Amino acid sequence: MRVQSCARTLAALTLVLALADCGRRDDAPAPLAGVEQPMASWEGSGSQTLGLVSQSGRFRLRWHTRLEPGRDAAHARFKLTVHSGVSGRFLHEVTDQRGPGEGSANVEDDPRPFNLMVESDGLVWQIWADEVVLVPPRE
Repeated sequence: MRVQSCARTLAALTLVLALADCGRRDDAPAPLAGVEQPMASWEGSGSQTLGLVSQSGRFRLRWHTRLEPGRDAAHARFKLTVHSGVSGRFLHEVTDQRGPGEGSANVEDDPRPFNLMVESDGLVWQIWADEVVLVPPRE
């Protein structure tokens, strides 16, 4: 009888402790928000290699192209790729467009030096790179 009473008391105590912990929750850290900070910008025509270093490995590329004077839009091309600045290895194709245009793309990789490879014919281009830094959200 005494063992049965102890077992009931232990079961009741366990239930009370479990219920007392139900309402409590651990405050999980707030998710981080991405904030863009300007890194670099370039303007040019023709094919070029552009270097940049990303401290986070996360950056946003924006571009705008327009026709060179006297050029035909049907033959104009703009291709932008990302390569490792250490080994030269291809990492990402950002865009491969025909004719003038604009756009943006996010790149996520390891922090490192990068090379942006611009292949362009018949277009004047502008490129902007913004580092994406993760910060706690404002309250």
